[in-house]
Amino acid sequence: MPADANLNKTVLHVFKIMDALNAADNSLGVSELTRVTGLPKTTVFRLLGTLEHVHAVTATPNQQYHIGPKLLAYAKSADHQNSLVKVALPFMKEFAATTHENINIGILYENQVLYLHSEEGEQFSLQVNLFPVAPLYCSSMGKIFLTSFSNPELTQYLSQTTLKRRTVNTLTNDEQIRNELQKITQTGLSYDNEEYEYGLTCIAVPLYKDKKLIAAASVSGPTSRLKVRGWEYIQDSIVEFGETLSSIL
Repeated sequence: MPADANLNKTVLHVFKIMDALNAADNSLGVSELTRVTGLPKTTVFRLLGTLEHVHAVTATPNQQYHIGPKLLAYAKSADHQNSLVKVALPFMKEFAATTHENINIGILYENQVLYLHSEEGEQFSLQVNLFPVAPLYCSSMGKIFLTSFSNPELTQYLSQTTLKRRTVNTLTNDEQIRNELQKITQTGLSYDNEEYEYGLTCIAVPLYKDKKLIAAASVSGPTSRLKVRGWEYIQDSIVEFGETLSSIL
């Protein structure tokens, strides 16, 4: 099977066009884009129409195209995320070096936790299962984000999400999840008590910027190891990390 057998040609063609526009000093017309990309003129014209509809490209009155506001918004979002990791990194390294446990930072993305970065304390085999995304209802960071949902948003999420029982500890009942979220709102601490993966425990805290929830941080490790190190010590450490980073942000 060829290496690119599973690749979507339309998506590849779209990015050929976007790459050409990004590399150009000025706006480009259909004919010039056809020449640069090597795509059929009808394909270029059709894809440009769709891209313009979603504001990924913008057309001038004489049908010259350039990068649109949608892509600029994505770029701004990516820059924000990279800035968050840049600010957090030295504190994450210090946390991992002091506690010898893994620390992760994630954001809410399309009703999932998207992990931005992780600093490793002591390696453990379950670590690979954390990346790159996790469900909201059975992950410690995910529950942090669920506390920010309005009641209608939470109801919609629960009605549209298959609450798969990953372990015997996974909360799959609406009432259980709502009760859990109330506790998290009161304490500012969220737990994944082997709900996502057997043997893995995570404790998460919110990260704020200007009093707005923008991300979450979690400490994760084998349940047995965290017990030996002491729950109170681990909890105090991640709470301190969250408060420190939020104050800087």
